[in-house]
Amino acid sequence: MISRILILAAASLVAFGTSPALAAEFERSGYWEYQSKAVAADGDETWYACIASTRSLEETELSLRLDPAADNGFEAGMFLTNEAWDLGQEPLHVRLDIGANRWMLKGQGDGNAVEVSWTGDSYFPLFLEDFASSSFAALTARDGTTIAKFSLSGSRKAIEAMKACVEEQIGQGFAEGFETDASSVANPF
Repeated sequence: MISRILILAAASLVAFGTSPALAAEFERSGYWEYQSKAVAADGDETWYACIASTRSLEETELSLRLDPAADNGFEAGMFLTNEAWDLGQEPLHVRLDIGANRWMLKGQGDGNAVEVSWTGDSYFPLFLEDFASSSFAALTARDGTTIAKFSLSGSRKAIEAMKACVEEQIGQGFAEGFETDASSVANPF
């Protein structure tokens, strides 16, 4: 029944001379999910945010997000959110251990969330590969205690879907947004 409705809707759009926008997608893989969300419309063009996310048993959500930007590139960010947090509006340092790799990241607090901007950062592809190839990640407090543990089961599929989504949106390969000399890329943490 739903597929008939979708076909009829698409046919009616074609009949009136417009093409259907990219359909929002959702896919669950292990403990991760991928989704694209419509965020803006510019004339006949709708932009979508491409998101891969998971939630820990401690109720902390970790979201990786790619958004098309006005310059035909994209913005990249990571968001950590927990309703129990009261972080204020100040700069924060985030320690995230992904498998055997430790990442010390600069973020910005915003109430119950912290945002880490990765826009234009050549280490972002390496950071995503750590998520995709490891089995766990841990968010660690200043005193060394673990705040949240994340299963990375299903992360590769969700991250690859997120990268494909942004490539479709901007018409350029994901890696092109982070071009760098391959010999200079190493995990600095």
